[in-house]
Amino acid sequence: MPLGLLQNDRSILTTYEWTLLSNFLHTFDEQNLRMQIQYSLDHISSLPPKLRFRSPDTYNIVGQFFTCVQSLIEHSPDSNSLSPDARRALTEHNFQTTGAFNGIFTCREMDLYNNPSFWNPCNIQYGSEFMMKCAENSARFDPNGSLIKMILFVMVFSSNCSIVTFNDQEPLTTMSSSIDLILIQNVYVTMVWKYLVYLYGFKEAVLRFSYLVKNILDIIHMLELMPKNETYNLMIETMVTETERALLIKD
Repeated sequence: MPLGLLQNDRSILTTYEWTLLSNFLHTFDEQNLRMQIQYSLDHISSLPPKLRFRSPDTYNIVGQFFTCVQSLIEHSPDSNSLSPDARRALTEHNFQTTGAFNGIFTCREMDLYNNPSFWNPCNIQYGSEFMMKCAENSARFDPNGSLIKMILFVMVFSSNCSIVTFNDQEPLTTMSSSIDLILIQNVYVTMVWKYLVYLYGFKEAVLRFSYLVKNILDIIHMLELMPKNETYNLMIETMVTETERALLIKD
């Protein structure tokens, strides 16, 4: 965030920014993610205990964290303003971290860390240490759920929200097109900052914004250390490909 933004008095949300904020929350809430996950949990609970650990519904729940992000990208009017290469960069560099962030937030909101139907199978599939880190990260999230939903859009349209690695299979045009996202990212970050100042004042806004950035960095680091899981990796690759295709079709 530009330092000048933190030091001046231009912290009043404009009509456009209030509209943008409202649209973010509406777009997220209309996904009905909680209802879909609850349906899967009810089905898991109805199975005999021995079958619950092998139920595909556990993977379906995790997949829904990412499907929600996929829908946010597809329904955002800002994605239409991007070049095909920039859209490809968006999905390849930001999708996994944003989906994980959404999952950790949703688990907190639905208290899934204390739900055996979700927690026990995930412990087997992803490892107890990884799941404990998810729970610890969740406990550090800001209690304002609306703020978390807005940050998801910042992450989706970030110039890069992942570990930076060189991929010799990735076209140079895709890598360089990440810079096209900066203008959108700056608009979103400015809106979030003004919202924080509006609710909490300058000093508290600085602390909360810093914690949000720390949350994102912690999750990126956590994903880097995540145990190898071929089913999970295949799911992410498939969703990235589907999202890229959907965005290109919109042209």
